[in-house]
Amino acid sequence: MITPRQAQLLCQIVDTYIKTAEPVSSKLIEKRGFFDLSSATIRNDMSELESVGYISQLHTSGGRVPTAKAYRFYVDNIVNRSDLTPSFESQQRINDAIKSGEINPVEINKFIARTLSNLSGQAVITAIVGRDEFYKTGISQLLNFPEFREFNRLMDMTNFFDGFESMFDQLERQFFDRASVGIKVFIGRENKVGEIEDESVITAKYQLPRHFTGSLTLIGPMRMDYLKNTGLINYTIGQLNNLF
Repeated sequence: MITPRQAQLLCQIVDTYIKTAEPVSSKLIEKRGFFDLSSATIRNDMSELESVGYISQLHTSGGRVPTAKAYRFYVDNIVNRSDLTPSFESQQRINDAIKSGEINPVEINKFIARTLSNLSGQAVITAIVGRDEFYKTGISQLLNFPEFREFNRLMDMTNFFDGFESMFDQLERQFFDRASVGIKVFIGRENKVGEIEDESVITAKYQLPRHFTGSLTLIGPMRMDYLKNTGLINYTIGQLNNLF
């Protein structure tokens, strides 16, 4: 169990790492003025967080990086309790994407996938539940993340992307069980798919024209911007559910 102050510190570490992709030091936290605390006090709290598995140290002289456990804490305590409304410009682009598809479920899925991939910078797959209708886009977006400069990691993601159709029945059972409602976030090995066990997955179902149900899978590094991405998806499925 961590203290409220340590919880705040942990969320600041996660937030900072998401933005910078650089290990976070106690001096950086102090410099940015997140807390009215000395570097030594922050360092002690960071040591406590490390001892219980929330952060880890890549190099003896470097700062700390969040673990999957830290991202889960961040999603449960920050993302799930925040205003997820995207920017007005993003809302307009999502609305335009839905209109561009007219009342064709396949076309709507294509436009939605492209738009969300461009807005989020992540890979996106949309599907029509119960039919072999998939649209995949955004694998090139992931090249902007330093995580995917590792050849093996990029190949794992590419293999998952290429084999998505053949795995869809298995993935649908895991990501889109009948009881699932709203947005679900799978962090690291929570998704139980070997090729993407170092990444995070956000999924949701939504209504489409002609009584079809759509499914959306957004995939990116564990260091993705959860607030932004869940906000984009939340707005999108809300608009679709209201329309259809």
